[in-house]
Amino acid sequence: MGKLKKPPQATASDVVYNALQHKIINNLLPGGSQLLEEEVAAEMHVSRTPVRAALARLEVEGLVYAVRRHGYRVTPITVQDVREIYQVLSPLETVAAELLAEKDPNGLEVDALQECIDRMDAALKNDDLQAWADADELFHARLVDLCGNKRLARAAKLMFAQSHRVRLFALRLRDKPVNSVKDHGALVDAIRQKRPALAREIHSAHRDSWTETLGQILADLNIHQL
Repeated sequence: MGKLKKPPQATASDVVYNALQHKIINNLLPGGSQLLEEEVAAEMHVSRTPVRAALARLEVEGLVYAVRRHGYRVTPITVQDVREIYQVLSPLETVAAELLAEKDPNGLEVDALQECIDRMDAALKNDDLQAWADADELFHARLVDLCGNKRLARAAKLMFAQSHRVRLFALRLRDKPVNSVKDHGALVDAIRQKRPALAREIHSAHRDSWTETLGQILADLNIHQL
């Protein structure tokens, strides 16, 4: 029997990247916040080299942008950015739903999605919007992970990091998401019944509804960027 391989240890760059990404997508570093290599390095007790590598990764993901002689700044999210994020993310998830229904998912895969719905239901009964949001995000992550298309899953997860900032902002400004849970339940039923066209239709309508709701929230508050 071969030796078990140890999981790779996180590098200093990974640690910096994860810390900064967490702060950005959770709006702890708002759009426009300045990030200087030397300041981040001092705060995290590392050299500037891993900081530079982490910032380069974040720039590729669109979460920061370089400013000549002034380090980096956190990329603000404009109303147009919100439209573009969901124009990309919604079709990806809709195809994932269709693919999962087509591939004849096993009971464990369907149960993994149903578990998220059960957690959403419990969270709403307890008026715990943060717990609902956590379960909802897990549902969407599992949906793309289980669809069988690794490239689609990678592309969707890049969008998740950006959409998370918007969802967090809108979380307590939207109506109680009862209909969202119903939509997810209908989607899982379609996947369980191996009806890909129906799965696609349900999830497409769900995403269209959320995009419209989000746009209305931003318009009502006259918000142009986050």
